[in-house]
Amino acid sequence: MSCLVAALGLLLSACAVPPQTEWQRAQWRPLHAREGVSLRGISVVDDRVIWASGSGGTVLRSVDGGRSWQDVPPPNSVEHDYRDIHAFDADAAVAMVAGQPARVYRTSDGGASWILAYEEPDPRAFFDTITFSGDRGFLFGDPHDGAFCVLRSDDRGVTWRRVGRAGLPAPVGAEAGFAASGTCLDTDGEIVRIGTGGEASRCLISEDGGLSWSASRLPLLQGLASQGAFSLAFRGDRGVVVGGDYRAPEREVGSSAWTRDGGRTWRASPSGAGGYRSAAIWLDESNVLAVGEGGASLSRDQGVHWQPFGDRGFHAVAAAPSGRVFACGSDGRIAELEIVPPPEFTVMSLFGDHMVLPPSERVAVRGRGVPGARVRVRASWGGSQDGVIDDEGRWSCELATPGRGGPHTVTVSSGARKIVMQDVLIGDVWLASGQSNMEMPIGDEGGWKLGIENWQSEVAEANHPTLRVFSVARRTSGVPLHDVEGEWQVCSPENAAGFSAAAYFFARELVQRGKGPIGVVVSSWGGTVCEAWTRGEALGPFPEFAEALQRTRQPEVEQSARLQEFWRAVPEAPIDGAWEAVGLPGLWSNDGLGDFDGVAFYRKQVALPAQLRGRELYVSLGAIDDMDTVWCNGVRVGGMERDDAWNQPRRYVVPAAVTEAGEALDILVRVVDTGGEGGFSSPPGELQLGLDDDDAGEGLSLAGTWSRQRGVALAELPPWPRRRDDGPNRPAVLWNAMIAPLAPFPFAGAIWYQGESNRGRAEQYARLFPAMIGDWRAVFDRPLPFHFVQIAPFGYGGERDGSTPALREAQAAALALPRTGMVVTLDIGDAGDIHPANKQDVGRRLALHALRVPYREPVVADGPRPVALERVGAALRVRFAGTEGGLLADAPVGGFEVAGVDGRFAAAQALLAGDAIVVQAAAVPEPVQVRYAWSASPQVTVRNGSGLPAPPFRRSLAPNGP
Repeated sequence: MSCLVAALGLLLSACAVPPQTEWQRAQWRPLHAREGVSLRGISVVDDRVIWASGSGGTVLRSVDGGRSWQDVPPPNSVEHDYRDIHAFDADAAVAMVAGQPARVYRTSDGGASWILAYEEPDPRAFFDTITFSGDRGFLFGDPHDGAFCVLRSDDRGVTWRRVGRAGLPAPVGAEAGFAASGTCLDTDGEIVRIGTGGEASRCLISEDGGLSWSASRLPLLQGLASQGAFSLAFRGDRGVVVGGDYRAPEREVGSSAWTRDGGRTWRASPSGAGGYRSAAIWLDESNVLAVGEGGASLSRDQGVHWQPFGDRGFHAVAAAPSGRVFACGSDGRIAELEIVPPPEFTVMSLFGDHMVLPPSERVAVRGRGVPGARVRVRASWGGSQDGVIDDEGRWSCELATPGRGGPHTVTVSSGARKIVMQDVLIGDVWLASGQSNMEMPIGDEGGWKLGIENWQSEVAEANHPTLRVFSVARRTSGVPLHDVEGEWQVCSPENAAGFSAAAYFFARELVQRGKGPIGVVVSSWGGTVCEAWTRGEALGPFPEFAEALQRTRQPEVEQSARLQEFWRAVPEAPIDGAWEAVGLPGLWSNDGLGDFDGVAFYRKQVALPAQLRGRELYVSLGAIDDMDTVWCNGVRVGGMERDDAWNQPRRYVVPAAVTEAGEALDILVRVVDTGGEGGFSSPPGELQLGLDDDDAGEGLSLAGTWSRQRGVALAELPPWPRRRDDGPNRPAVLWNAMIAPLAPFPFAGAIWYQGESNRGRAEQYARLFPAMIGDWRAVFDRPLPFHFVQIAPFGYGGERDGSTPALREAQAAALALPRTGMVVTLDIGDAGDIHPANKQDVGRRLALHALRVPYREPVVADGPRPVALERVGAALRVRFAGTEGGLLADAPVGGFEVAGVDGRFAAAQALLAGDAIVVQAAAVPEPVQVRYAWSASPQVTVRNGSGLPAPPFRRSLAPNGP
């Protein structure tokens, strides 16, 4: 008995009607989804090989247990409804078309090619189900011409013949063959049993391979009129049949019956199946599972009684020899049934060894456990709290904390389970978030090629035991989550290289100024946009995000219709035209295709040594950016036709039948790039052709010269439908996964470094960023001090549209909110590096704002800022505040421009005049506007006595001014 079946037996053996909490211990794990496709048939060969079929000409194959799927339908069959499928192995399968016309197709090469094995000549024919036992199979179809249709094959579906025409019972009134899915037939050797549809459902039985038949009534009427049997399943002489009214699933009109004598007599199940069911399967000697569009049901007593069990939306179910159970259904869903063990008592990962807890606060310590169980929280300083785990398995206990200090211990327990958190300090905890300049580590770790300035010595000296960092693992979600991944780390030379540099230098400055202990929770992700970090409810005033936000909240399924439209337009073969020689591996940006997006074909003919002919081989091509399809001698052997595979190595099986065709193997690769880089990115050693045997040795190298033909450009194809779950730059997905789980932790404040990814949308950012800050404060239920970094100088490819200074101005708009502060980085950036290496000054300047708010120290945290503008003859006089230590500037004072009423700016001469700067330009005799540092990478000259620079700004005279 498999682990799954054994676990289900344990769940169901306790009582005839298990409590709801026990039913919740099993669930369906999604393996595939495709919007708009109804999968009606599934065939499971073993734990690796699974086939499925359905509407829209869909036939799917997986050879890795459902982790990935290939589309392998017969050609030109998009209008076909593949009602059922049976697979013999990874290569051979039979797919059945329900009707118009009713057909059977067969493949022997994994779906690369198909042959028409049978076509019903009567256009009225409708096939319902197909089932095999070994090489022998039967097919059942609707009655026409006064008889049911039963076909038999004795050669694994290669040929078919009609059987039982004389011996089959004639249909009676209100009887039909129609089934919602292809599971109303059961066969075991010579014994064949069929469940018919309609209100007068019967069980048709043959014990001689379909030559003669008998019939017994199925007592399936329950409540309103039933539509009869949808699924019939036997285990020896014990059988069950389930059905119902598929026309009104919302009315839960379901029926079921059971037999103990091979189907000669049936008894109705008193509880039905809780709604109509499309398919049933025996899990073991006692337990039967039924699935349907309206939900699943489980019987522990051989089909007599049923209990609701699991998800809706399934049409067919099958099991592997090991006992693993798979189902398929609407919206292309394929899932595996897995047992969920009773929840272990746990504490949220934010609470653990070496953590920092805020002083003199009430901190909600949280976790999960068995619903209804009691929880005890005890701290070494005397704090304590008890609680009860709620119905959803969550618990929260507010723990009162003492003043700064430590170390302490915190112990949480429930039943026999006890968790002791050691080395707990009490001190301020700050939240650090943003994109890559917040994510950038101190050292050259995590894929970063270079560390920050002097990173080796900084790491060597990073011995600050009262500074702790918790780094949140990157994740997205369409709905708010309850936990994050990560752990607290004590700052030491052994682990500091991986810390966020900006956050570390911020915290180090506070520790060195006597504000420790300090904890920092770093939740950042490079290249991300502000709206991704903003709660969905806070995006209400931004209708431009509404559609994308709605998509993130919907089930994450592929957009089938758009995918089919795209792939129908992509050519499957190169045209008759010129080919060029290229070297592989190679990226398009380096081998002549530049920034081309679209389709390219690669071809190489490989001479096969005698020992490789007629053998099953593998072809390895390394990673291909973005997608690929591979043919060998004209037979499709594999492909990754999805947009998340650009960095995944390709390794496909070449069937033996393909390699016995001749002395050479013609390899054709279609590469489809939908944006960015394209081509082959792995080292040459990963491009090989060889045997999969353990002792086969190294394969033949495929690196070197190939022929390439450029195909259709992406702009000429329908839009590529990005997967809905792709990437972090979708509204609210980072808030949901990386910020929401942290609430309501009482942070001392937040530091933020983000904005580069919102360039070009400055007007929106000026509203969005303050909205995000205000919403964070509302969710954390405190006036969170919020200090942020204005984006640093960078060339952005010679930007001329003013996007960067406009974004900086939009960032500064958030200073209108109380308890905010902005770090200016114009003087510490690098025009050639979007990730400037000087993070020491970034952290120090952030700490200056924190020292001012919330620590209330009289420090200078800002540079000079303009507060007044007036005309002085042909010049403009800009007066500054924040000039502690004097208003200073390099000589000559640069970075200023002036403009008249026409708005045309010209470079201006500037002179210091006390707390002001006077600017003028000969080309602008009557200036009314002035701006400073107004470019992506500007000249910066103005600062105060503390060395802090003036921010970029622009100001205009009042309309009625001089």
